[in-house]
Amino acid sequence: MEIILNAGLGIGSLMFLLLLFKTGKKQEDYFFLCWIVVTLGQIAFYGVTIYRFELRSVWAIATFGLPLLGAPLLFLYILALTGRFVTWKTVLAHLSVYPIYILLLFLIQERDGVVLIASNGLFRLPKNPPVWMQYYAVPLALSALFYCIWDLVLLRKHSQNIVEFFSFHEKVNLRWVNYIVYSYFLLFLVASFLIFGAIHFQLLPIENAFALVGITLCLMLIAFVLYGFRQTAVFSNIDVGRTMDSKVSAAEKASYSKSGLTPSKIETLANQLSTYMEQEKPFLNEDLNLTLLAEQSQISPSYLSQIVNQYFQKNFYDFINQHRVEEAKKRLLSADYRHLSILGIAFDCGFKSKSSFNRYFKKYTGKAPSEFRKK
Repeated sequence: MEIILNAGLGIGSLMFLLLLFKTGKKQEDYFFLCWIVVTLGQIAFYGVTIYRFELRSVWAIATFGLPLLGAPLLFLYILALTGRFVTWKTVLAHLSVYPIYILLLFLIQERDGVVLIASNGLFRLPKNPPVWMQYYAVPLALSALFYCIWDLVLLRKHSQNIVEFFSFHEKVNLRWVNYIVYSYFLLFLVASFLIFGAIHFQLLPIENAFALVGITLCLMLIAFVLYGFRQTAVFSNIDVGRTMDSKVSAAEKASYSKSGLTPSKIETLANQLSTYMEQEKPFLNEDLNLTLLAEQSQISPSYLSQIVNQYFQKNFYDFINQHRVEEAKKRLLSADYRHLSILGIAFDCGFKSKSSFNRYFKKYTGKAPSEFRKK
């Protein structure tokens, strides 16, 4: 088990160095760097206290309480990654629980004349321990559960916003971050089960229980590495959320009646947009988003969103991809494009992947692209 913990430390350290030397780091990258450091600290805590030596007093409290930093740092990372600018006030509000926890435990142990000793992954309890020593881990469990739920709520809102701001899902859906949050929740369940079983039913030695918790944490960190490299959202400079940042708020969408656009003005702008789409074909740009189209068509983002939603009765994703499918239909039947494969036409029409093209083409036409081309 110690080998796996050491492997997790090595892989995590490599990941930290790769991200540290990444150029053009954004706010979310710094949160992620901090999360890696804290996670490595947690893994090191299990490795040291189980296989090396005990930690005492402040050192024991500070390292045992690291999950109170890990959970909020992952939340702040997701918050920034989905387009919110995180202020220092927000950062301090979420991270302040950790120093408060350390200070309270230190003061309580001084008051009661005891010294907290971390051994085998937890605090060693004396005979007839004070009541507070039996519940010292409760804040960590509550924090993990609370932030897991909040993370999932954030990611759900982000997935709902994608169709209103982007014409593609690839590299912006953050599905891989969902996997990380679910693994965090799994870690919480595994830790609770193992520790409860070890303490109350002696299912396994307590040191093995915490070693398994550390291994689960290592596996989660390794999964982050694999998904990060595969999806490239952590290691590249993809700007996932900035398009959505304060361009068209939910309040604006909910109050289209207060936008000042009259029916005649809406129709005029809709015709302007339709003409621009037909003549300039901006949808051929695979990275087209609401902000970019607003700049190109000279229609404000809020007006553009209202026109697409209200006049055309579509979200932005469907509006753009319908134009892409129409263009693909023309090219699939045109002799001028017979030299191109179906996938080549899909890419030329603005689709980022074969799967998204096939899925949306069949949704819109009822036929697969290959079937449509044969007719």
